[in-house]
Amino acid sequence: MKRIAPALGAAALLAIVVGTASAAPASAAAIVTRDSITTTSIDTGLPDDCRPGITGTIVGTDVFNFQTVETADGFHFVGTDSGTGRIDWSDGTYTITEFTDRISFNAVGTGTTVFTNAHEDSGDTYTADGVFLFRGTFHLVEHFTVTDGIVRVEFEKGRFHFFGDC
Repeated sequence: MKRIAPALGAAALLAIVVGTASAAPASAAAIVTRDSITTTSIDTGLPDDCRPGITGTIVGTDVFNFQTVETADGFHFVGTDSGTGRIDWSDGTYTITEFTDRISFNAVGTGTTVFTNAHEDSGDTYTADGVFLFRGTFHLVEHFTVTDGIVRVEFEKGRFHFFGDC
């Protein structure tokens, strides 16, 4: 349920888009860009936080849909990064995962920038023959505001929930 690589990819894409938008001249008409990026990935050697001593391999698909709008008044980015995957554990069990990140970014004028990310993910773990063992979910909201160089950060405390014996 760790989302480091896709989150870094989304942040890098956002930085490129923002850099391009800030270099473009302002005009009366809004410039709208929409895109969708689909990636697949494999990661091995994952630890299981609930069951020490076993490792897993995850195979997953990630879909990043976004839209940017640039006007004379500022720049707006909104996107959804979501995906599914399967982790096969060294003890024969497996976990079906899914996640969604809802991302927004606003740069208004020259003094204020706001970034918000609402994240949720979950995983259902099963025995090798398909018997449900437990479900884990995680929710987090991050909100950053920068005004005239002053940073204000708000985090909703991450919430873990487990159903079954983790």
